[in-house]
Amino acid sequence: MDKDISLLELVKNNQLVKTGAKPKLPIQIPNVSDGTLDVYRIPLEYLYYNNENGRIASAISREEIQLEPAKDHGNPEYNQKIAQMIVEDNSTKLKITKKSIQESGQKVFGYVLADGRVIDGNRRYTALRQLAKETGETYLFEAVILPFTYESKTERAEIKRLELAIQMGTEERQSYDPVDLSIDIYRTVVVEKLMTENDYAKESAIKPKEIKHRILTVELMGEFLTFINAKENAYHIIKDTKLYTPLYELAKKLDGQFPKKGPSYEQSKVTAFALLTKMLATGGDTGREIREYFKDVLTTNANEDFNEAVEDTIDDLRDIFDSNPVNSTIDFRRVIEEVTPEFRDINTKYVQTRNRQNRGKNIDNFIEGVKETVNTLKDMHKGNGLTGNLNFNNFSKDQINEIREQLVQINLISRELIDIYDDEI
Repeated sequence: MDKDISLLELVKNNQLVKTGAKPKLPIQIPNVSDGTLDVYRIPLEYLYYNNENGRIASAISREEIQLEPAKDHGNPEYNQKIAQMIVEDNSTKLKITKKSIQESGQKVFGYVLADGRVIDGNRRYTALRQLAKETGETYLFEAVILPFTYESKTERAEIKRLELAIQMGTEERQSYDPVDLSIDIYRTVVVEKLMTENDYAKESAIKPKEIKHRILTVELMGEFLTFINAKENAYHIIKDTKLYTPLYELAKKLDGQFPKKGPSYEQSKVTAFALLTKMLATGGDTGREIREYFKDVLTTNANEDFNEAVEDTIDDLRDIFDSNPVNSTIDFRRVIEEVTPEFRDINTKYVQTRNRQNRGKNIDNFIEGVKETVNTLKDMHKGNGLTGNLNFNNFSKDQINEIREQLVQINLISRELIDIYDDEI
């Protein structure tokens, strides 16, 4: 990474111009106060995108090549690639930002580190880069220069706190895609260990339980991608196929169903992956379908039988995936088309299992209904004809007569029903 230029050195040598704006930090940061900070106009070539940003890290997973962070004069390919990703992520929002800057200038300052890493303001930085290229004019990025370095883990934690505070601020911000947000949480809490789950929850105003579930989802996404023979960080496939929500629901359900994991967890997880892939292949609402699977199979006593019933077919399915590396969503869909017989067999066993379960549920509901009727009559008998605090003085003669007629009907019908059941015994 190119580190030959320090923005703070440029400030010290009076080579950067202040805008006159006095920033107010959204949070308190040790050894940094509002009074010591200024907004500067910074040449674009001194800056580079932050590959640790959640959105950018997710987008990089789509690239085959390794991208080493660098400024334009060090390695222009890096910034060019990231800029293109930002364009593709939300071209409409970028055009609006670009037009606003061209007509009125940069209204909201960004944040950068001393080495030029852009911490906040990726879309504004991208718009300025495009304007400079299109017009041939000089554009400068207005930003606060933070006296931090990414080489210090302690300072990285403070940078992340600031990022989250800005993201949760009142300014117009682009909401995080759920995949990007989950990856950011996972990298911050699990990989970098910059924060605990509770720390991230506090700084981002997200419930701690959701932080836990999002971490579990990233781990499950990696396992699912491995299952289909893709790289475990090929998160763009999850985005493109809109599988995040069903995987999030699956992560929560598996965690609740198998808190200690074990063999049953592993078998159920693989079965769910195969079934989810089948649902994707046949179209429809994967979120709704996966919830039906939870209700009718995964959380019932039929789960183990279903796992065993589809085990051989899933082995065949995995053999096909293992023979066909998945590097893109197109690859994934192409392999899915090759496993129609396997999906058909899985679907047949799945439908059979659900039908058996639903028949059982209908019978159970029927029996419960009969028991409820008996319990009501028992309560009436115990209360000498009434229940609760009711008194015969509360009823009119017509109402008492109506209840009596209903009891006569129950008596007559129950006698006939008893004879029917006697014949079936």
